[in-house]
Amino acid sequence: MLLIWRFNHLVLPRRRKRWDRESTKTSIHAAATKIWKQREAEEVALQLFQVGWPGERIIFDRLCQEYYDSHVKNLSDNSKAGFENSKRQLVKFFSGRMLTDISTDGIREYRDFRRQQPLKNRPDRTVKGATVNRELETLQGIFKLAVQRSYIQTDPTLNVEQFPEVRERPTKKRITTEEYLRILEKAPAYLRVGILLLEQTGNRTYSELFTLRWDQVDLDTGVISFNTPLKTADSDTAHPLSDLAVKALRWWRKQTLQGNPFIFPSPRLSNQPIRNVRKAWAKTLEDAEVGYFPIYQLRRAFCTRVSKVASDAVVTKAMRHSSAETKRRYQLGMVEEVREAMNLANTEAFGQLENHIFTTATSPIITNRKGDAAELVET
Repeated sequence: MLLIWRFNHLVLPRRRKRWDRESTKTSIHAAATKIWKQREAEEVALQLFQVGWPGERIIFDRLCQEYYDSHVKNLSDNSKAGFENSKRQLVKFFSGRMLTDISTDGIREYRDFRRQQPLKNRPDRTVKGATVNRELETLQGIFKLAVQRSYIQTDPTLNVEQFPEVRERPTKKRITTEEYLRILEKAPAYLRVGILLLEQTGNRTYSELFTLRWDQVDLDTGVISFNTPLKTADSDTAHPLSDLAVKALRWWRKQTLQGNPFIFPSPRLSNQPIRNVRKAWAKTLEDAEVGYFPIYQLRRAFCTRVSKVASDAVVTKAMRHSSAETKRRYQLGMVEEVREAMNLANTEAFGQLENHIFTTATSPIITNRKGDAAELVET
């Protein structure tokens, strides 16, 4: 009978004992005892001195590829793009290094080095701490995989402190009706419609609104069906449109090029959605004499308006936030409740100015601004 050797009295952290329940392939008790003692000594040496860890022979570049294959390739396109951006910077610094050569101090060195790098388009500014933090989080996921696969004994990212982000975040701004009208008056046509829809729907700027296709919008029922991977599972639900938003979309459809699938096509690549409106947004705020704030804050403005006239369950549904508490109160008729709340919020906030907002957003404008190729309104 073959003897099975097993040790329960020796507790080794993290790494599972390779020899646990393995046969010694001998029926001689003395030989079996000698074999498992030798294996125990090898395991202890491996734990204490990292003798023979695979990480001594695996470079950082290969681990990045393994992490992509096992964790990233099935994520959304935005998540993939975020990983590639972080990976590009990490590989520049750690490329060619063996995993066991990357220490906590080395990662801190990378953190401080990246924080002092100038921005590509703004050499007078350095990389934000939030950007470095996202790269460190990617690095944490990569080394967590290395520990799980027993390439290394400990994760070198565990004791690396991140930068505080609160001070870098823009101040929350309450947008008055007068400021909103001035912004609409100074914006180019495509951005006017985009601003109105962002403020009327609470959609996320790029992942939802500016990538919308006409086949995702049913103007007869006034509902958006995204049907694409979004930030959360609850985001991919039918989203109602207010009457004001439907009227603006009907008008915009008449102004845009027929046959283009995107509501906001790129001015350079007509078969792609517009990718960035930051410069146009900043110029619009400057012309409107309104202090700069990120366009994403229009989503907060939408939430603030609807919150004044609707219950928490309706607001959560309107914002498409994930919440176990409000999920239990979701109803089939919630679409109509959200639409009613949107229209009531418009009446409360704008009153008789609602028609003025519509005519301002949909009126043709003549502009001599260079680079306004995306403005499709006929003048």
